[in-house]
Amino acid sequence: MLSDQNNLTANFDEQQVQCALEVLRIAGAVRRDLNLFEEKTRDRLRVLAGRMAATMDQENALTEAVVNSSTSAALVPDSLSAVEIETILATCVCGEEEDRDGANKSPSVLTLQRLSNTDTKTGVLVPLFPKSVDSTGRLVKSCQSFVFDICSAIPLKHLDGMSSLSIWGQEESMWSTTTVDSYGTLPQSYITQVGEHMLALVQALEPFASDKDALQLANMVMEGVDHVADESWRSYALAINCADSDDVEFMSILKRGDVLKNYVLNYADNSFEEDDEQYEDEADSAAQTFCNQWLGAICSAVTGLLLERTMRIQRLSRKGCEHLSVDYNYIVNVLTALGVSGHPHPLLSHIAGLTKMSSESLQTRILESNDDEFGIRNTEARIALMRGISLN
Repeated sequence: MLSDQNNLTANFDEQQVQCALEVLRIAGAVRRDLNLFEEKTRDRLRVLAGRMAATMDQENALTEAVVNSSTSAALVPDSLSAVEIETILATCVCGEEEDRDGANKSPSVLTLQRLSNTDTKTGVLVPLFPKSVDSTGRLVKSCQSFVFDICSAIPLKHLDGMSSLSIWGQEESMWSTTTVDSYGTLPQSYITQVGEHMLALVQALEPFASDKDALQLANMVMEGVDHVADESWRSYALAINCADSDDVEFMSILKRGDVLKNYVLNYADNSFEEDDEQYEDEADSAAQTFCNQWLGAICSAVTGLLLERTMRIQRLSRKGCEHLSVDYNYIVNVLTALGVSGHPHPLLSHIAGLTKMSSESLQTRILESNDDEFGIRNTEARIALMRGISLN
């Protein structure tokens, strides 16, 4: 599906999304089966630990009786039961023969109990098959990335060449007026294609999410799905020469955007708060959550790439600023309409505001800013450079 990117975007339809989501069902089935196998193994280890402890107690009691008896008795049985054979094998694997001496539990039994129960220090189960768990984790991330590649193919394609559009540096016609241009400017094709696709994704995700069995398996592999947006935000941080682009915690804060709200222009809290009574049916609520997780991850990646591409624009004329502001306001409206928590990102309205500020106001804002903890000053300086505003 990804071998021909042009063909993928030219012939894109909802079926491609639904087919891609099937890999999540497969990954979920793999994780479910591994979890079941691991739990059955733990149950077996618990039973074996109990049997070993009981058998060892019997052996110790018999040995003590023989030692205290005036007559000798053979300790070698005529035959061994399956339980006794299991005990001998487990002892050989988990500990040495001398482990069986003493009144306390042997290390063999303790090892089995440790493997079958929650670790007292960490509070989590000790993984019985760590290599399999790691392999499953890699499979999950690969499947998540594949679904993202399918769902985001169209937005990423249209945003890819955004920074090189000639409109950004285009000068106004001598016959044009500010009033006419302001009312007549429409969002450009590249951004409307992105917005229409984002809105269409809702219908593309819903059929898969409405399948209860498929959704149950897919939800087993949805943890950390927002990693698909990391590359876009890392590219944005590099575009503004942010020194913390390799800091995982910083990038997480930047990507979420919640702490940036007090530092940006024109921020309006359009965040979506789910009504408790809106999704009374548990199945509908689970489906909505699944769709919003994917929409949130894709919105985040699209936002990061749009910001990065904007930072790559070489020059912004007055007309270019007007077009950029309209494009940003359009995508803000689209992401608001999606109703996904955390979107639109505060930096989107901030960029739109920076393009409308007078040269003097923007220059003053940047020069008086002493803190650039979140790369906001670098972003503003980059916009000023595009507009030809001196910061000296």
